[in-house]
Amino acid sequence: MRLYPGLFVAGVLTREMNTPATPLVEPQEGRDFPPKQNSTVGYRVAEVRVEMNSPPGGPVLTLPPSLAPFQAGAGPAGITLTVDWADEIPEPSGEVLFDSGGVWTLHRRGSQFEFVFLSPAIGGGPYKTAVMDGDFRCGHVWLSRRVFGARSEVYPLEYPLDELLVIHRLARGEGVEVHACGVADEQGRGLLFLGHSGAGKSTLARLWQSAGRTRILSDDRIILRGDADAPGPGRITMHGTPWHGEARLALPISAPLCGVFLLEHAQGRNELELLPPARAAAELMSRSFLPFHDADGLAFILQFFGDLVAEVPANVFRFLPDASALLEMEKHG
Repeated sequence: MRLYPGLFVAGVLTREMNTPATPLVEPQEGRDFPPKQNSTVGYRVAEVRVEMNSPPGGPVLTLPPSLAPFQAGAGPAGITLTVDWADEIPEPSGEVLFDSGGVWTLHRRGSQFEFVFLSPAIGGGPYKTAVMDGDFRCGHVWLSRRVFGARSEVYPLEYPLDELLVIHRLARGEGVEVHACGVADEQGRGLLFLGHSGAGKSTLARLWQSAGRTRILSDDRIILRGDADAPGPGRITMHGTPWHGEARLALPISAPLCGVFLLEHAQGRNELELLPPARAAAELMSRSFLPFHDADGLAFILQFFGDLVAEVPANVFRFLPDASALLEMEKHG
């Protein structure tokens, strides 16, 4: 299971922005290796297409196996990135907005945001940085040639940067990522099972998988998006992500959200308890990735969950880790 210490985060807008972010490091001159052709790869998560471009002489880009089902060809990009080498990445100088307690920190540089990656195990200063515009629509990723230069191919957004970029776009008014298992049932209805680590998300995902009548969007991370213009129920959609949990289940599909369930371990029997909307919204917030540094992003997410619980019923689901849990869900309808 991959977790962020005290994580926050955000967003999804699909308008492409042509103005690149200001590079953190100037392009390096006098390279002593033959230039390569431009390299471009892309993938799509929850309708956000991430496109990465490397200039001649830059890294040869690739995607990891976990992103293969999400690979996307040409088309409008929600996030556009230029990726290049840096012989040296300077220490960040902007305001610190968030410190993960791990390998990355987030800084503000004027109107831009800067993710900086640093590890004592690697040494020698930052090994990667991503400088993004204020809307997280475009940016520049710089990779340390000392750390990555020997690789024939590079995935520049290796975890957690890929997830961080998509999440930050969500807080710009389009949706939010939650810590949940997402299931599309036989009727195509989306069922969202929320839980902190150890609540049973992956266990429940395996039970649904063994039943063979459903599709698992993810056993750990689900993105919720809204469509204010959609008629009637189904205005909120849940999307699978590649950032799976212990069951390693992930699909690049979506389903209309029809039920929200807060997971708890049962004491003797399965049971469902309807939650009042105010508590349901609070429980959703506590199991989401929130931009604590961003007042507008927090306000949007709070309103988003308020609208969600007004439309979709939410229950506590106390379940046993066996097939009887699915029978209880079938009785619930």
